[in-house]
Amino acid sequence: MKESEKSLEPVSSPDLAFESALDDDADELAHLGYKQEFKREWSFWSTFSFALSMSGLIGSIGITYSYPIVAGGPAAAVWCWFAGMIGCLCIAYSVAELISCFPTSGGMYYTLAHLVPKKYVPIACWVDGWLYLLGCITSTASGDFGCAQIIMATASMASDFKFVPTRAQTTGCAIAVMISHALFNSLPSGTQSKITKWYCVINLGTTVAAIIHLLVACPKINTASYTFTHVEANTGWSATGWSFLFGFLNVSWVMTSYDGTARISEETKQAAYLVPLAIASALTVTALAGWVVVIVFTLVAGTDMNALIDSPSGMPIVQVFYNAVGKRAATAYLSLMIVIIWFGGCVGVCALSRTYWSFARDRGLPFAKFWTKLDKRTGVPVRTVWLITITNILLSLINIGSTVAMEAVFSVCAIATDWSYVVCIAAYLVNADRFQIPRGPFNFGRFSKFINLYAIIWTIFVSIVFVFPNYMPVDKENMNYTVVMVGFAFFGAGGWWVLGARKFYKGPVSNVDEIEGVVIADNREKIRGEGDFHHRRRHSSSKKHPDAQVEDGLFQGTTNN
Repeated sequence: MKESEKSLEPVSSPDLAFESALDDDADELAHLGYKQEFKREWSFWSTFSFALSMSGLIGSIGITYSYPIVAGGPAAAVWCWFAGMIGCLCIAYSVAELISCFPTSGGMYYTLAHLVPKKYVPIACWVDGWLYLLGCITSTASGDFGCAQIIMATASMASDFKFVPTRAQTTGCAIAVMISHALFNSLPSGTQSKITKWYCVINLGTTVAAIIHLLVACPKINTASYTFTHVEANTGWSATGWSFLFGFLNVSWVMTSYDGTARISEETKQAAYLVPLAIASALTVTALAGWVVVIVFTLVAGTDMNALIDSPSGMPIVQVFYNAVGKRAATAYLSLMIVIIWFGGCVGVCALSRTYWSFARDRGLPFAKFWTKLDKRTGVPVRTVWLITITNILLSLINIGSTVAMEAVFSVCAIATDWSYVVCIAAYLVNADRFQIPRGPFNFGRFSKFINLYAIIWTIFVSIVFVFPNYMPVDKENMNYTVVMVGFAFFGAGGWWVLGARKFYKGPVSNVDEIEGVVIADNREKIRGEGDFHHRRRHSSSKKHPDAQVEDGLFQGTTNN
């Protein structure tokens, strides 16, 4: 046997099998250029629950249900979700395949280092990394703001609409939610994993119970004809068909942050397979169950759309529950939805903290050593958790000046995150064969290219829609500030690149002891060449042939020819 090879001995106990799996994950991460720093304490169930909680399902749908109702009425709510979920699933499936190839906390910006010519790696990874950071920051901020809106709207309903929350009160509530998320994410990773397993149970349980109760208790169900075909635009646009398209924001905001789950790849066992499987399965459940939820909401919403839009609670979904099941039951369900949204915010901050941490590890943030320090007691990046919290608090202050401007954050989230994915998907579609990118253990085979192409087309289309004004005529009160926010962030990142970042940022950088400081792109041919064999060994040979011979570490000069 060669010195660079070792045999995989049959394991004799679950403990040994567990240790073997962890060793394999650490070995694969080293092949990708990074040393194991987090504990791998996330199983498939907790990872699936994490991915499902990123979407929020019934809770998140409730936050943005007003958008399709205003844009085109019942038909927009139903069909915008159906059409939009196809495009969103194509993005999710494409991202899952890429994560399977390169399972690191860096997610898409790390993957991009393998998909573009070397001379473009620094600028490509820099732009993609900051696009994703922008998307995730606005995602967590908008989610916490939505949580605060439902809390205040539920309080208003419980008071028989005598209590009318002010902007300042809603903002204060959002800040309290943000601080609570920071405290949760300062807990040990293992504790977070154990609690996260219950997210899925609460989320799906509430969804099923609400669907049944709404249909049974609602005094009057809308007809199928009204629910599926009635179009009623309330945006001021003379072109009803164009107004209808704004309804896509509901599904696009709910089904986003697809690779948020990838941010815990370095904490998940068998990450190359289980993380993309969790992403694909959780988003499929969200898409299908979400469509059912939207249909049920619309069936019980009544026929007076203006009454929903002008609800004294400030949120149409609160009025839907109040009208359908009464104040007491509505309070109970809305309280559970608040818990679901809060859980979603927890996992969102968790994912974003790992994004900051991994980007700092690759020297994409100033004071990188400070941000990459893991807390010795909890093993999590507590410093980045609180950096996110401070950033979100500052963003929430926008609401004091303009609620419309704050709501633009929802559109920014959908556009920024989707484009951070699509840049990678397009690069993979064009360069996968050219650069001989090996498939990961999770892939869609011959359907991959079609899925990738549809994801790109969908993102271009929906991004164009989201930058247009939602209401006409346009004034300072209803202006869509999405372009302003995205433009500010884009030119900020671009200006920083020109003024200095190009001198120190070279793309993802290895921290494996033997090659610490080496730019990943300079080793990517070896990573790709060894990685394909490594994937097959882990997910096939190691299970079926325990005496198979495998190559040792990539950076010890081994080859697979």
